[in-house]
Amino acid sequence: MNERAKQIIKDQNKSILKVLQDHFGLPGFQDNINEDEIPEDHNYFLIVYGDIIRTDKQRATRNGLSQDVYVVYISEGNDELDETSLDIISLVEGVKAVDFQRTTKERIQKADTSEFVDRVTLIFTRRIKYDSPISG
Repeated sequence: MNERAKQIIKDQNKSILKVLQDHFGLPGFQDNINEDEIPEDHNYFLIVYGDIIRTDKQRATRNGLSQDVYVVYISEGNDELDETSLDIISLVEGVKAVDFQRTTKERIQKADTSEFVDRVTLIFTRRIKYDSPISG
């Protein structure tokens, strides 16, 4: 059941990570990162997948869902965050059925230092079609 949708999700997950790594040459992680995996220069991507929901627009179709996809860009020493964000938006929106929503930006203090890194969370939504049971 839902084999096509499952394959599309797997393909999207691979594609999002691949386009970012290929373009920026930075490491990327899915869902979480261990403390010992964090690059020394604090420049990497973390892709986190949110809850699956049905939106009002999709209620009429009975088989449409959406899921938030959070592309977290951690950057140290990048004075062009907005410009980089535009490139990230273009690359990830190039993945089938993924649409950009908004960003949030934060400065995070590095542990036990007076130094900071930037964290830009780019929020996308992916559309998912699933096999809906036929009601009789």
